[in-house]
Amino acid sequence: RFTVSNALCAASDPEIREQAAELLPLPVTVGKASLPPVSDLIKHRGDARKGISTFASVGTCAKCHKVQGKGHDIGPDLSEIGSKLSREAMYLAILDPSASISHNYEQYVVLLDSGIVESGLLVNDSDDSITLRNTEGVDRVIPRDDIESLEKSPLSLMPAGLQQNLTQQQLVDLVEYLLSLKKKL
Repeated sequence: RFTVSNALCAASDPEIREQAAELLPLPVTVGKASLPPVSDLIKHRGDARKGISTFASVGTCAKCHKVQGKGHDIGPDLSEIGSKLSREAMYLAILDPSASISHNYEQYVVLLDSGIVESGLLVNDSDDSITLRNTEGVDRVIPRDDIESLEKSPLSLMPAGLQQNLTQQQLVDLVEYLLSLKKKL
């Protein structure tokens, strides 16, 4: 949905843009302000120093991601993300996290014999049990005998809609900060 909306809202035909904005609105920021298409967002430059603050606070990124040893180990380590993703790919990863999920960070959904559903990162898989890490970083060991089904989810553990807590400028600053995180030579 996001991919189609993003493409149609950036169309050269104004009528297509208007209809797309009405039928397939782009994600919104704090205060319900609609973001422009990614093709417009990538033209903006932010303040990486302000992005650090956004990363650690209102952006909630540090709850799941590490940068240079600080943060949590739920999502991928972002210490060198600026060497791996372009500006456009960075926006897409934030605005549509399920579109491309990093290897070893896929979410698994387990249906237990009791009817309870558990989900998280598969951090251990043995003959006797599996271990899932939830979004709070808590590991749960589940005996194989208790599992009715185990499936990889098409949804990222990173929730969609995180930009709703940010202004457009905070998002731009956050991306600028993430782009500054380069591999040391």
